[in-house]
Amino acid sequence: MHRISRSTVAVLLSIALFSACNKIPDHARYIPKDAVAVISINLKALSKKVAWNMITGSKLFKEMQKRIPEKSTKDAMEGIENAGIDALNIFYVYVKTDVRFTGGNKVTGLVPLSDADKWEAYVRKVFPQAVITQHGERKEAAIGTDMFVSWNKNLLIIMNVISKQPAGSKIGSSDVPDNMLSGQGNPGMDSVALSAEMDNVFATTAENSILGNKHFSTLEMAGHDITFWLNYDQLMSQYSGDMAEKMGMSLNGALWKDAAFSAGFDFKKGKITGDMRYFMSDSMKEIGTELGATNADKDMMERLPNQNMDILLAMHISPKGIKEILEKTGYLGLANVALSTQSMNVDDVLGAFSGDMAIVMNDFSLHSESVTDSFMGQAVVHQNQKPSLSMSYVIKLNKKEDFQKLVKLAKDNGLQSMGDGFVIPLGEKDSVYMMMNDQYFIASNKYANATGVLAGSFKSQKMPAPVETEVMGHPVAAYIDVQQLFKNVDNNITHSAHDSAMIVESKKLISSFSLNGGAFKDNAFEYHMDINFSNQDENSIIELMDYGMRMSDADKAINK
Repeated sequence: MHRISRSTVAVLLSIALFSACNKIPDHARYIPKDAVAVISINLKALSKKVAWNMITGSKLFKEMQKRIPEKSTKDAMEGIENAGIDALNIFYVYVKTDVRFTGGNKVTGLVPLSDADKWEAYVRKVFPQAVITQHGERKEAAIGTDMFVSWNKNLLIIMNVISKQPAGSKIGSSDVPDNMLSGQGNPGMDSVALSAEMDNVFATTAENSILGNKHFSTLEMAGHDITFWLNYDQLMSQYSGDMAEKMGMSLNGALWKDAAFSAGFDFKKGKITGDMRYFMSDSMKEIGTELGATNADKDMMERLPNQNMDILLAMHISPKGIKEILEKTGYLGLANVALSTQSMNVDDVLGAFSGDMAIVMNDFSLHSESVTDSFMGQAVVHQNQKPSLSMSYVIKLNKKEDFQKLVKLAKDNGLQSMGDGFVIPLGEKDSVYMMMNDQYFIASNKYANATGVLAGSFKSQKMPAPVETEVMGHPVAAYIDVQQLFKNVDNNITHSAHDSAMIVESKKLISSFSLNGGAFKDNAFEYHMDINFSNQDENSIIELMDYGMRMSDADKAINK
């Protein structure tokens, strides 16, 4: 996604704080069905968790204002709570690809109004150079250097600018009209085209609205604090068109028709939760059913070294599902041709594995060490960051005879043998050890871990409780013990006092992160995420505010 200017983001976020029901608000109908991405902030739901005057009256909010370089943006943030915005409603921002706009995307904000007169007074006060014009039942104006706004009695629409270009020039692949005119007070803004775009948005019909998409409507009806929608159908159609134009090849659009990603996030006591779904096209439904049918192997995970566990990722990827994807996309024949040079085919490769794999990291540490170098004959001492960790990657085998074909290929390409396995030297003290038995292949930078996984030596050790409850029993799962990860990180490893302060404060904030899911239901892969905070007694949004305050205070202490 292309860059949006800082002042645009700041004002949109400021308005988001003061705009926001398991009911979809009426103004959501102005979002077009071909929007690439949509973000919503439900301030009605959030207002039940934290009073917004706690934010605007906080030292953190005032500190944020001080650090914004553009005076117009500072002024815009000042008094935004009295700008006639409906403070108990839902704020939307959507992105639509459009090469005429600065950055190649049209970014549009939808903000409900409670008092249009107050909004107009706010614009006249904060942006005195803006020229407000009447267009039928709505008004519009160019404000700041990069925004165009239009409003009626109930709704404010904010849009990024269309750049004014010389006649005959091009942006992307489209010719820019010769009649582009400058916006009021902004010679780079095409106010004529923007006014026409505003007409289009306000005239959005039910047929062209995103509310006709049942998956989007279901997401918004759930009443999450924040939602995110990504239209893969639109993205892939655009990508396929680019491929056809530049490379002379394209993919079958049926593969991603109606494909989309949706996510809803909620700020709860002691945690932030997320519920995500990836919707597949009808033509890929059978593949989705295959890919989401089997959980990652429990025996495989129980074999992993689990003491001082920092990160664990486990998954089951169906070999049959992978082959079906290759068939659907037309790449199966190409893959077989490529593998035939090694006297192999896709079935040989996929048949070697069950589809179960896991990665685990243990004993992570990061410390400073003194290093002496020579510079122009003089000894120079400086500090280096020295990481240490153990990493293991395990794969469950299916047909050992097929796997042996891959082993032979590795040997033929010079992989160094070591007993029944292989070793790849990385340095004087570090190597990767690769071993296998009839059930598993393991690669690890610790010899004891490689042999232990194959022998099942770690199965007698008790897995961390969150791993048993949040990782086991899913096709895909990940767990990060943030406290364990930071436990052996030296606060003073950086050369920056600010970065050191950030490490100290971050250690106090989050306890763990988990993601699990991958089951296929109602034509979608479903996932759940938890970000667990160290303080379980306070709402997570207040904890984030407190973290920001602590960082601000730490910066002030450093700069004294």
